[in-house]
Amino acid sequence: MAFLKTFVTLRTAMRNHWIISLALAFAAMISRGAEAVRPAISFTNFTPNLPILHLEAKEQIVSDRKVPCSVRITYPPNTSNNSTGVLSGVVRIHGASSQMYSKKSFAFTLDQPVRWLGMRESSQWVLNAAFVDRSLMRHKLSYDLFRSLASNGQKRFAVASRFVEVNLNGRYRGAFLLMERVDRALLELQRFDSNATAHACIYKAEDHGAGFDRPGHAAFEQREPDPLALAYWGPLDQFSRFASRAPDADFFNPSNGIASRLDLDNTIDFHLLLLLTSNMDGDDKNLIFARNAPTADVPKPRFFFVPWDYDATFGRHWNATRVEPTEWVTNHLFERLLRDPTYRAKFAARWRTLRQKEFSEQTIHRMIDDNVQTLGDAAKRNELRWQTRTGPYPDQLTFEEDVAEIREWVTARLKWLDVAIAQRTSTTR
Repeated sequence: MAFLKTFVTLRTAMRNHWIISLALAFAAMISRGAEAVRPAISFTNFTPNLPILHLEAKEQIVSDRKVPCSVRITYPPNTSNNSTGVLSGVVRIHGASSQMYSKKSFAFTLDQPVRWLGMRESSQWVLNAAFVDRSLMRHKLSYDLFRSLASNGQKRFAVASRFVEVNLNGRYRGAFLLMERVDRALLELQRFDSNATAHACIYKAEDHGAGFDRPGHAAFEQREPDPLALAYWGPLDQFSRFASRAPDADFFNPSNGIASRLDLDNTIDFHLLLLLTSNMDGDDKNLIFARNAPTADVPKPRFFFVPWDYDATFGRHWNATRVEPTEWVTNHLFERLLRDPTYRAKFAARWRTLRQKEFSEQTIHRMIDDNVQTLGDAAKRNELRWQTRTGPYPDQLTFEEDVAEIREWVTARLKWLDVAIAQRTSTTR
């Protein structure tokens, strides 16, 4: 616990990457040592209720480079799915601060794309460990909620995901969330054309400076086009400069203002998801910002938001410390938009509509219960494999206790948001 507090202090107070890297390396060393001395638990004799992903690495898996691996999936008995053959690829440790925990997340790229568990065909996948998320479902719950908001041809892009159990080099590693990656194919963007002058682009925020309150792109990394093929910061730089510096008359101009540069319906839904889940990192750090390439039909494509990294949600922060259900989550861009009466009215109306179904207490509780049922005995095995009553976890909850707390938190959060959103969108503001 003392080490965790020290790490939190370092992460908050110091931005230098080498300091954070040093802290992560030290944490990983402690984590490996703790796992080495803990007796291994045998999980070789059980009837699985989830698919099992078998990951074989040819050498030690690290975060700074990909190592060769092979992957296959076996399915529970009495299912109609056939187990996959062995697929080759490369794997690395995934995540940033989560590397301090002994249960690691992994990202792997297969030599050939594959369609798994009803998800889209892809060669790139993430195995999310959700070590600090004792419910194992915060990511899935958040992404599924955002995907459910699509309507009338307006898509809400978020990754699909499925619960699996993982064996790494023949050793049981617990329950994970197998997730798609956010990429060009998921977002239905045009392929990169080296002969074109304008391109589809994807930018991922990676630092608490991505709230669109300043020009530039220092808080982002480029995902599309491949930065090795082309550094392509122009669209983001232009948007950031406009969002942070344009006078109100230009910003709210109905012809060429913010509505011509940003999908406002998507932005409202994205902000409401942040508020519902209370993602304290999602307003200016863990978000993805994308735009398609211009076409003859759409010569001026607009940017849109995509959710990513939602472990710090539903009453928990990134390090699993508690977040009260009374936090307003926002950034410079969102607050500037809310200064416009028309936007405020749309924001309030959308919240009222979603509260009838997609964001109702009954819907969210049902989704939680469905995830509990899907996880089944795998949640118990995961809890045995990764003990929560000892170690660096800051709040020693069981799976059942965390699920119960999420349900209670959702009830309180919705009640608070009904009042908070009504106050912030009032016509007398």
